[in-house]
Amino acid sequence: MFNKLGVLGSVMAFALTTTTPVFAGTAEVIHWWTTGGEAAALKILVEAYEKTGNTWKDNPVAGGEAARMVARTRILGGDPPTSMQWQVGAPLMALAEEGQLNDIDEVAKDWDKLLPKVIADNAKFKGKYVTAPMSIHGHNWLWGNQAVLDDVGIAMPKTWDELIASADKIRAKGYIPLALGGQSWQEIFVFESILIDVGGRDFLTKVTYDLDDAALRSPEMLKAFETFAKVRDLVDPGSPSRDWNITGGMLISGKAAYMIMGDWLKGEFVAANKVPGKDIACEIFPAGGKTLVFGTDAFAMTAVKDPAAREAQLALAKTIMDPVVQKEFSLRKGSIPPRLDIDKTGFDACAQIAMGAAADGDLFLVPDNVTDATGIGALVDQMTTFLHSKMTPEEGMTAMADAVAATR
Repeated sequence: MFNKLGVLGSVMAFALTTTTPVFAGTAEVIHWWTTGGEAAALKILVEAYEKTGNTWKDNPVAGGEAARMVARTRILGGDPPTSMQWQVGAPLMALAEEGQLNDIDEVAKDWDKLLPKVIADNAKFKGKYVTAPMSIHGHNWLWGNQAVLDDVGIAMPKTWDELIASADKIRAKGYIPLALGGQSWQEIFVFESILIDVGGRDFLTKVTYDLDDAALRSPEMLKAFETFAKVRDLVDPGSPSRDWNITGGMLISGKAAYMIMGDWLKGEFVAANKVPGKDIACEIFPAGGKTLVFGTDAFAMTAVKDPAAREAQLALAKTIMDPVVQKEFSLRKGSIPPRLDIDKTGFDACAQIAMGAAADGDLFLVPDNVTDATGIGALVDQMTTFLHSKMTPEEGMTAMADAVAATR
């Protein structure tokens, strides 16, 4: 229906459905969207929700980990919020196992047809939806400053070998090859892209989902560490502990040629009047891998008993999955909608690449939403230790495999 009506028709249809109160209640929502761009995107959801006749009670908490901790504390204290931002996957299912979530199947009857299977599967507990997916953010994006690339006379690389081979030319022109913030959550994006480059999606699965000892000690893993060791020479001395947005500024200003970062970085491009896909080139990296490592922001519904609060949850879930809300939200957030039936019109070139990957099923849910937390934590710790040391690839591989094995 969305594609047939077009944007204008859908907006009109949405206005007709959302201005008629179906439910009437208050939803207290804990979330971590507190920055300017995030708040602008969230406003789309809030306004649409309140058009249903319900009230949004805002409870923002800066930082995803802090917001989840606040929500968890409230739940354990017997005073759960109506809804809370949470990513799909294993940590959310742990709450469902404890009986802390309500299902929303009453308004989710057709969602299996609208969502990528990996998202639908990880948004359900025992076959019933317990969270409403709001956005998809890809992690393994390679961004390139087009003016820098033109000055150096190189094209965007398709593989890590090509990226590394271009480093000397980039340095000769006075640029930093790779902008990287030396924090583990930023570095894992780089490492995951190397794992895909070396062994493809299957190898990434064995290493990060299965924590397979044979894969962790394999020739492919040694090759991955050999490549990762070369990253040390691609970054500048100021890399350690630098925040992602400051690092993004290096790419935007032309100090650095490349950066690997999630597509929320596009908000920084827009703020600097840079067009994604034009001024800043983009590729899912490695380009031949066709695997988008992603996370999905969603809103889970807690196990409230009050009938009015329950009705408010259903209204919120329905609003989140409205096609116009999803589109308008993602256009402001820099994400793409989880719904597969959203028209690509208006999305930048990079977002359209991501939407194609989602439609083709080339999605890989971020490992920490799937894997044993202790095991993946050991892997990440050893990864960042290696990058900030002079360990050899053999030493790094062995240290990581041993650390993961110790958690099993």
